[in-house]
Amino acid sequence: MSALIPSPAGQPPPVLSTRGTVEGFYGPPWPHAERMSHLEFSARVGLNAYVYAPKNDPYHRARWRHRYPAPDLARLAELAETARTLGIRFTYAISPGLSMRFAEEVDYQALAAKAAQLHDAGVDSFALFFDDVPAELTRPEEVDRWPGAGAAGAAHGETCTRFVAEFLTPRGIREPLLVCPTDYAGVEETAYRRRFAATAPPDIVVAWTGHDIVVGEVSRSDIDKAAASYQRRLMLWDNFPVNDFEPSRLFLGPLTGRTTELAGSPLAGVLANPMIQAVPSRIPLMSVADWARDPDGYDPAASARRALDAAAGAGAEHLAPLVGVCGSWPPSAEPDAELARAVADTLAGRPGAAGVLTGRLTGLARACRAAAEPEPLVAALRPWLVAGADMAAAGLAAVRLLDTATADAVEETRRALARAESHYADVLRVVVPPFVREVLDRTGQPDPGPAGQAERDAAGRPARAKGRPVALLVTGERRTAGDEAVAALLGERGYAVCRRHAPGPDEVAAASLVVVTRGADGPAIEAVAHAGAPLLAWHGLVPLGLARHSEVLLARDRVRIVDPADPAAAGLADVVSVYRGPAKLTVAEVGPDAQIVALVVDENRPALFRYPRGARLPDGTVAPAPRVGVFLGADGLAPWLMTADGRALVVAALDACAARGRPAPDAGERPDAVATGPAANRQRGASQPEDLPRVPEVSL
Repeated sequence: MSALIPSPAGQPPPVLSTRGTVEGFYGPPWPHAERMSHLEFSARVGLNAYVYAPKNDPYHRARWRHRYPAPDLARLAELAETARTLGIRFTYAISPGLSMRFAEEVDYQALAAKAAQLHDAGVDSFALFFDDVPAELTRPEEVDRWPGAGAAGAAHGETCTRFVAEFLTPRGIREPLLVCPTDYAGVEETAYRRRFAATAPPDIVVAWTGHDIVVGEVSRSDIDKAAASYQRRLMLWDNFPVNDFEPSRLFLGPLTGRTTELAGSPLAGVLANPMIQAVPSRIPLMSVADWARDPDGYDPAASARRALDAAAGAGAEHLAPLVGVCGSWPPSAEPDAELARAVADTLAGRPGAAGVLTGRLTGLARACRAAAEPEPLVAALRPWLVAGADMAAAGLAAVRLLDTATADAVEETRRALARAESHYADVLRVVVPPFVREVLDRTGQPDPGPAGQAERDAAGRPARAKGRPVALLVTGERRTAGDEAVAALLGERGYAVCRRHAPGPDEVAAASLVVVTRGADGPAIEAVAHAGAPLLAWHGLVPLGLARHSEVLLARDRVRIVDPADPAAAGLADVVSVYRGPAKLTVAEVGPDAQIVALVVDENRPALFRYPRGARLPDGTVAPAPRVGVFLGADGLAPWLMTADGRALVVAALDACAARGRPAPDAGERPDAVATGPAANRQRGASQPEDLPRVPEVSL
């Protein structure tokens, strides 16, 4: 994969010969027209490689044996020809690892036949990807052929050797094969890497993501160690600015944290994995081109300014504030550290801080509302522009409330926060809403939440409040939108809510229902694991005894109801969209007594499941009361996330867990004001444990 674009006159050749992108994310693949535009953009900015590998193209991965239908093949042929004309290397990646039978000759023939169809259509560069597939061989014939640790590495390496010898070489394709192994992150030698190195062609280039899957830094030491572990040259598969793990966010800032010490390194090039949004991806991708061309002279801030001017032209002024608040990297970094400091200083009462914060938020709101050009970029950014304006308005309302804490100001602030948190698009969600909630708390006017907070008896123990049973909500110390939504739902179902991050024995004993959210820590989970009350959870499923293993899947929004007659199915059937957009979804490996209500779409992994009282749990204990695991992720029931059907499933799961609808009213309540739950409440179960914080399905 050599450089095909000459350097500008008077400038030295680029340091990295391969500088490009890999469309390797999960989620909706780019439309064909956007791919064509991306090739033209790449040629303009000095990117010279494009690897086709969208995870959700079934013919690339899930159905890799199948030939492309004629219309799809024609589009790929057009991409290859256009790239060739522009001087860009178009590489088609085949990802057979999910289902390839490595000990069967028929699948090697299928691999060659699939590549042959593409070669006949004009594709002359190929890659083999084994990313995000099972790390161990399980078929008996494969274990017999490649025994011992790291056997998958041996099988994958041999597949590469055969593909080169039996397909590429006979067709005169001499360039080194690009390969993404299953063990694609980290720097240390492993059994997989040793076995892979022993069987793969010596001149392949290994796609590697850094010391982790998504990284803030790539050092020369990391590069050297990783190359030594594979015994091959590397291609940095840079998971920047990819957002498939959190599609509600944009990463529009420049590339940072990449080494400048590349002279004589085993790094052959860089392939950046872009965002699901093709047009906005061009802003950060320009910085990748700048770094790869001249690492020593790379200035992230200057590159970012040039990129925005080039992408937005006359519209740059109005887009700059949004780009600024969506510019942090890595994803764990605080969005807009300067703004976050202004928030902290305002809460601390430092002189002038409120004025600084007001200025920043006012500028963001005005710019987001005024942005109008260029139309393709603004259209792609529109959800974030609207969300940014509303988030800024919520922050400004809170600043005013600090100054004048009237009842009208409190209500205005609550309404502004509700608007800000109604958007799926995430702009400053971890900065502004906590600030607003803190201000509301300081005024003594937090969100009223569910009716009937848990009261205490004379000994200080939780007691039924006005005849309502107590729901113990086990979560983190900081109040979140998701917690508020769960508490409101519990209130609607007739519970008095006791929210705790460190529940005591008396609180656990007094609870009529326990709900465990993503914020709960280990000690809190341990405290409620053997509660005698019904328990519903989407976190800590393994230590709670509900699962052998659980995972948080990324960029998912649909489940398949497999038992529509179950009361937890809420009367729904078939495929149900539970989220307004792709987000984190919890799945589990359940015990034999589990009753599975829903599976994640495209996989047979439980996402909603129940154990009745007396069922044997995966940890060997007996369920003292119903146990339910639900699909929710870190955001819980947050208003920006849930669809009506998704919320209905959670409500039905809650009622099924408690084996009733709303608690019966006491003598002082109106019976006609209390809704009842399903007439039949079979206790069903399915679980899968959760090895947090591991999130294995981050894309390359």
